[in-house]
Amino acid sequence: MQLLSILALATSVAAGVPRDTTIAYVWEVLKWQAGESHGNPTAPVTGWFNFNVSGPRYGEVSTHIPPFFAHCEGTADGSPLSSNLTVCSLDKVEGGAPDAAVLARVLPVQDIQVHIAITYLFHPEDQPITPRNFTVIVVQDWARERPPHNFTVHPDEIV
Repeated sequence: MQLLSILALATSVAAGVPRDTTIAYVWEVLKWQAGESHGNPTAPVTGWFNFNVSGPRYGEVSTHIPPFFAHCEGTADGSPLSSNLTVCSLDKVEGGAPDAAVLARVLPVQDIQVHIAITYLFHPEDQPITPRNFTVIVVQDWARERPPHNFTVHPDEIV
């Protein structure tokens, strides 16, 4: 799978692409942190994110979703804060898709909360040309004094 085609597909996440919300697929987000810069009020505002995300094997044999575990970290800047797509570090997982990718990006939303799109892309074994794209937009408070925390999310499949 070419990384360029992955990035082009993932860029469509925030563009109102049709989504399939019919499955009960759940991801775990672990050690979530996302913060804004502090200090000099005349300096440009920047932000950062750091978390792990994982999804279990899900579904029937021919249409299953392979498991994954990834570590995502990146930075954001601008007004409103936003970032380019960041390729997350994907760990080898038994039964995982060989050509998978996990991407994250801060969406440019003017809010007191961070909006980060997390995307999991892979090619099904029986359809090596058409990738599957599962995406979730996580909305959480920007970290201040809060320690890392865990939660679950329900991604949608971009169809």
